[in-house]
Amino acid sequence: MEETNYKSRRIQTISKLKDGIAILPAAKYKTRSHDTEFDFRQNSNFKYLTGSNEPESILVLTPHGKKKDHLFVRAKDRMQEIWAGRRLGVEKSKEIFEMDEVYTLDEFDKILPELMKGHSEVFIDLDQNLKLFNKVRKMAMGLDPRGRLKIPTPSAFRHLNPIIEKQRLIKDQNELLLMKSAAKATAKAHRAAMAMASTEHSEADIHNLMNYVFKKNGASGEAYGSIVAGGENGTILHYIENNAPLRDGETLLIDAGSEFGTYASDVTRTFPINGKFTTIQSEIYEVVLRAMKASFSKCSPGHTLEEVHMESVKELSLGLRELGIFKQSVDEIIEKNLFREFYPHGTSHWIGLDVHDQNPYLDKDFNPIKFEKGMCFTVEPGLYFQRDNLEIPEHFRGLAVRIEDDILITDSFYENLTAMIPKEIKEVEAACQEDYKQFL
Repeated sequence: MEETNYKSRRIQTISKLKDGIAILPAAKYKTRSHDTEFDFRQNSNFKYLTGSNEPESILVLTPHGKKKDHLFVRAKDRMQEIWAGRRLGVEKSKEIFEMDEVYTLDEFDKILPELMKGHSEVFIDLDQNLKLFNKVRKMAMGLDPRGRLKIPTPSAFRHLNPIIEKQRLIKDQNELLLMKSAAKATAKAHRAAMAMASTEHSEADIHNLMNYVFKKNGASGEAYGSIVAGGENGTILHYIENNAPLRDGETLLIDAGSEFGTYASDVTRTFPINGKFTTIQSEIYEVVLRAMKASFSKCSPGHTLEEVHMESVKELSLGLRELGIFKQSVDEIIEKNLFREFYPHGTSHWIGLDVHDQNPYLDKDFNPIKFEKGMCFTVEPGLYFQRDNLEIPEHFRGLAVRIEDDILITDSFYENLTAMIPKEIKEVEAACQEDYKQFL
């Protein structure tokens, strides 16, 4: 794998700033309880432009002047490093991240006002880190209060994130290699889950096994909070308890993906806990699988996520008719949104550095973004039959099926990054008969 050229990414961002200076902070440690902290996870936009995993740093991009990119980092501190780990410091950061200039964080208040001179705008995250925004705003207002400087100073603040998020929409080869590595670890974890599921184990057992397999295969862990939902727990779209016993005759819906080099995978599979689908389970499953395949037909350059979604909606609506849930025509089911009781979510979202990647869904004319080579997204149709819906036959109530894969748009069609994870009924049932110990 070639080294990612973060410098070129920063240059591309700078080209969009015109007369604006951009300020982008890294993530900070967050308190878990009292004096303990959550595991650190870098801000995705900061990671995208720097490659740095150091907390508390601040990136400043200046289109005017010889020096374009500036990084503020934690100073070397022997005692702090004994307690909390090594710091790169100024010299190593400048070398590793190819910055024009690197300073310590305690120089920020002195140097930033000088960097702002000559720029008429500040690009910064307007949604997060209000403390930093207020500090920067105060600095900007104090630069030329009487209008005596003969150079521009910032008089407007703009949201930085959309510029970077648009760049992130097209993945480069290094990003795709990381996503494919995440997909491989995720595939092994889902196969292990299928092999382990039985009434002798619980949702928690399966969840713990998958986390182990993720890390054993090089991932840093989960890309998001996994959903391991047995039986009717699967009808809760964001079920997170993951602690119920597994019951014979029910299905297990698992929505789980690993994170590899800060890049996500996102996969859902639904399979029988005892290894064999019942007739009604298989009928619902086939409808959902059919919907997924219909959506794949729109996964090529020039199409949109909206088109992908509508293919699933049409096929799921037809399936609900075939199952006897509706008597209306497919057109009426769609026109009146009747399907939403059983399919309340969208079919796709972008994926990359974030599991729900921060990329635009609409272009400048407010039309859906058209697929181009290098875009990555999920396809995840599902059907959910709530226990309290007394208008449907009792044998449907509490059943849930979702199937999800990660898709990459290629030159002329698509590549399914998670195709190796069983999803045909016979493949799934065969995977359920394997020995989970082979994945340990």
